[in-house]
Amino acid sequence: MQVYTTETEQVNAIKRFFFTNGKYLAVGLVLGIGALVGWRYWLTHQTNQLHNTAAVFEGLNNSLASGSKEGVAAVEKFANETDNVYGVMADLELAKQAVAQNNLAQAEKNLLTASSKAKDENMQTLSNLRLARVQLAEDKTDAALKTLELVKGKGWQVMVEDIRGDILAKKGDIAGARAAYSTGLGLDGPQVIKNLMKIKLNNLSN
Repeated sequence: MQVYTTETEQVNAIKRFFFTNGKYLAVGLVLGIGALVGWRYWLTHQTNQLHNTAAVFEGLNNSLASGSKEGVAAVEKFANETDNVYGVMADLELAKQAVAQNNLAQAEKNLLTASSKAKDENMQTLSNLRLARVQLAEDKTDAALKTLELVKGKGWQVMVEDIRGDILAKKGDIAGARAAYSTGLGLDGPQVIKNLMKIKLNNLSN
């Protein structure tokens, strides 16, 4: 490393450095600023796009409530073309509509799509919990148990054990159902669900 003993030598060294490397520094600075501006533009674009998508979803969801074929078709088109949280929510609403019409096969299809599309863990979990419920209603008890295995978050385990108990009870595994409900009652979770599990557990005992 070269040592400069006077202020003049230091200034001259700095000048030489910028004369030699100035072009590269300028390019690097431009690229850095360009990347920053591009990133901010992308974030703004994504935020605006999400707001626009939310507005479209709200309108379509209102039309879906009417139960018309046109409304369902519009939400289906939106769900197929939208690869974000609102696309997942559209699939969930379509599944809800299908359940109301007792079309469990369609509801299962919508929920499978929602689960595979969801990038957010909570949305994925919600999709899988509803899917397990629908599979239980279809008497697909083994498939429902496998779906529950996909739910990992601790905050959802009370619901998991509640559904697991229902599945095992339907399979005739009373001991397994009792164990699931008992496990759920020992976990932190919504009291309303735990109250229901107490009733189910008492009914098993009787």
